Amino acid sequence: MASLAGLAIFSGLSLNLLLQFAIGVADNSGEAHHRTDDERKLPFIQLGILFVSVSFLWTFFNNILPVFWNGFLELFLYFPLSALVCMGLELLGERVIARFFPKSRGIKKNYSAFTAYDGLVPASLMITSAAAWNFGAAFVLALFFAVGNLTAILILNEIRRRSALEWIPRFLRGSPLLLVSMGLLSAIFASAAGICFKILEGF
Repeated sequence: MASLAGLAIFSGLSLNLLLQFAIGVADNSGEAHHRTDDERKLPFIQLGILFVSVSFLWTFFNNILPVFWNGFLELFLYFPLSALVCMGLELLGERVIARFFPKSRGIKKNYSAFTAYDGLVPASLMITSAAAWNFGAAFVLALFFAVGNLTAILILNEIRRRSALEWIPRFLRGSPLLLVSMGLLSAIFASAAGICFKILEGF
């Protein structure tokens, strides 16, 4: 139980993914008061797809993929299969939403499925493959990768909100402020995740 809790903390803190995330959304940063209500919505469906994709792909690579692909060769499949799974799940999600919620605008998209969510899915899968010893551990890692990215979005939204309320030098407004802030947070969280992982090795 303690080791699963450690994995949850580790995956939630593994926000060296945060820097990639910040770069991926920097173009959409904008000032908080210029953003519409629709743009402020959280991409819960995409975070759910991130969780399902990592869980499914971990199962695929560990239990379904032929043995001769295991090891070095499977790394070449991480990105294309991650992108295919993301696109397939988004297509399925769009159809389900259109069928049961016809007035909805569809999936709120912070990421591109074509890029496997800006590389978040294959990066999460790579860490999960290295750290998970069974499906339960993979489930916890995948879940808290999604929770960690939800945390990232909330932090970005708060930075945007505060930057609209407080005086900030012109050269730091928008994307530069986001990149600097998320870079610092990424360094802190990556260090904390490394310490957590060292502790996990003792179990």
